[in-house]
Amino acid sequence: MSLFHNLTRFSPYVGSAIFFLTYIFIALGENSPRKLDRPTAALLGAVLMVISGTITKAEAMAALNIPTLSVLFGMMVLIVALMQSGFPVQSGYKVLTLCRSPRALMAAVVFASGFASAIMLNDTVCLLGTPLILEITGQAGISPVPFLFALTTSANIGSVMTLTGNPQNILIGHASGWSWSGFALRMAPIALACLVVNWGLLLLFFRKPLAAAKDHFSRRPENTGIPANHSLGVKSGYVFLGLLIALIFGAPMDVSALSAAAILLVWANRPPSEILDSVDWPLLLFFAGLFVVVAGFVKADGALLSGAASLSGKPLTLGNTFIVSGLSLLGSNLFSNVPFVLIAGHWVKTMLHPGFSWLLLSLTSTFAGNLTLFGSVANLIVARTAQKSVSLSFIQFLKVGIPVTVVTTTVGVLLLYGLRLLGAV
Repeated sequence: MSLFHNLTRFSPYVGSAIFFLTYIFIALGENSPRKLDRPTAALLGAVLMVISGTITKAEAMAALNIPTLSVLFGMMVLIVALMQSGFPVQSGYKVLTLCRSPRALMAAVVFASGFASAIMLNDTVCLLGTPLILEITGQAGISPVPFLFALTTSANIGSVMTLTGNPQNILIGHASGWSWSGFALRMAPIALACLVVNWGLLLLFFRKPLAAAKDHFSRRPENTGIPANHSLGVKSGYVFLGLLIALIFGAPMDVSALSAAAILLVWANRPPSEILDSVDWPLLLFFAGLFVVVAGFVKADGALLSGAASLSGKPLTLGNTFIVSGLSLLGSNLFSNVPFVLIAGHWVKTMLHPGFSWLLLSLTSTFAGNLTLFGSVANLIVARTAQKSVSLSFIQFLKVGIPVTVVTTTVGVLLLYGLRLLGAV
C-alpha cells in the first residue's frame, strides 16, 4: 500500500511517464525490446495507469468509449461475413480482369480501393486487394509494385469519405457531433478529387515501369478458383445496404452497427462462432487500452493540454490551417493516427471553428498514413502480405509517400478551406 501511496503523490509525473512510454511501445510495435505488439502495449499502459493511482478503476471504466467499440465490433462482423462469402474477391478480380493496359489497371486499383475503403475500412480493402493484385500482375508478367502503391495510398485516401471508413474517423464521429451523411457530403468530393490527384501522381512516378509493362500485358482468365458462398454474400450485401441507409438517415452509428451485426449473425444461418472467431479482437483491445491511457494522461497533465488548447484558440486563417495540418501529419506519424486523434480531439474541442477542425483532423490524420511505411496499418498489411513476392522497403515507400502525402494533403486542405469560405462547414 505504501508503494501505491507514494506513486499517487507523484501521479502527474507518473501518469505522463506511463503515457509517453506506452506511445513509444506503440510506435515501435513488435520491434520494441519485449516485442510487445500494439494491443499489448495499450493494455500495459492502461493497467499501469490504474495501479499507479493516476486514475481510479471507476474512471478507467468510464473512459471506455463504448459507442466507438460498438461501431468497430459491428463493422468487423459485417466485413468478416462478407469476406467469408468470397464475393468481394470474385468481384474485385472481375473488375481487374477487364483492364487491357497497365494504365487502366492502375485506374481500376486506385478508384476501386478508394471507394471500397469508404464502406469496408481501409485495412480490410488492403487485406483483400493485395493477393488479387499479386495474382493479376503475376499472370500478366509485370511488376506488382506500382499497383501495390496504388492500393494502399488510395485505400487510405478513400477512407476519409465516411465516418466508418477508418478507425480514427469512427472516433471523430462520436466526438465531433457530425452526422454520417453530413460528414460524407463534405468529405466524399474532397476524397474523390484527391484520388484523381493520386492517380496522376502514381502514373507520373511509375511512368517507366508502366510503359515497360505495356508490351507484356495480356488478358487474364476470369476464374479465380475461389468458391463464393452466394447466399452469405447476398445476405451480407443486404445488411450492409440497410446499415448505410440507416446511417444516411441519421441513425446512431453504434446502435446501427450492432443491430446490423446481430441481424446478420441470425440471418446467416450458420454457427456464429465461424464469424465471431475471425473478429479482430486485438484491435478492440488496442482501442480500449488507449481510451484508459489517454484518460490518465488528461487527468495527470491537464496543464499541458490547457497550454496546447490556448494555442488552438487562434482564428483558423489559411496559414494557421496549414500549420495545424503539418502538426497533424507529424503527430500522426510519430504516435500513429488513432492515438494522435485521441489526444488531438481534446484540443479540437477548444478551437474557434470545431466543426471545420474535426474535418481537418480527419483529413490530415488519414492522409498522414501515406507518408511512411509505418504510417498506416494498411501499409503494413500490403507489405507483409506481398513480402514473399516483392519487398517494399521503408526508403522505397518514402520516395512515393512524401510527394503523394504533401500534394494530396495540400489539395484536400485547400478544398476543405474553400468549403469553409463558402459557409458549407
